[in-house]
Amino acid sequence: EVKNNSDDGTTSLIFKGKSKISYMVYTRASGVTAITLIKPAADSEKLVVIDAGHGGTAIGTAYGKLTEKELNLDISKRLNALLKEKGIATYMIRSDDSNVDNYERAYIANMLKAKLFLSIHINGVNNKNIDGTMTLYCPSEKSGFTGKDFSDIIQKNMVSALKATDRGLRSRPDLIVLRETQMPAAIAEIAFITNSSDRAKLQKETFRQSAAQTLCDSVEQALSKVK
Repeated sequence: EVKNNSDDGTTSLIFKGKSKISYMVYTRASGVTAITLIKPAADSEKLVVIDAGHGGTAIGTAYGKLTEKELNLDISKRLNALLKEKGIATYMIRSDDSNVDNYERAYIANMLKAKLFLSIHINGVNNKNIDGTMTLYCPSEKSGFTGKDFSDIIQKNMVSALKATDRGLRSRPDLIVLRETQMPAAIAEIAFITNSSDRAKLQKETFRQSAAQTLCDSVEQALSKVK
């Protein structure tokens, strides 16, 4: 319900629902203010947040008309479908070509009380000879299962299943979605769009489905270790 308040010139948005929800009001760098309504997950749900990197005007890395944001979303949707088939609760940060700020992504995951946060990306560098997969994490002093543990599972599975060059784990405490999330978080850099061999693979639906399946297996493995 929208109410215009003539006394002070403000507008009120009133949301009515059947269950208790939280909400977040966030003004993005583009100037758009987004209101996200969130129903926090119960511990027993073991909710997984899937973050398709970039989106909207943030295309990420690109090669010609092939863009990272589109590849990220495609693999994320495939992963979401696979996890749902297994009865695993999920939340997609974006399911279309929209802008979402990085702090907003982390805050949503935290408000959801998610158990895992997985961000999907495609790599790109000036050296066209570099190929393979890498996984990024933020160092943590917390005990128990950490983002590095999650990343290690992803990296080993991706290298094995996709027969990819192992570019290893990378510590990236500077990345907002890894640093600000309160649950084990990882960024899977699937392949290099700047490498001709990797680029050819990324354009194949079978490869993107294999990547999604491997990430699904990794999430399942990680969920068995988180409390």
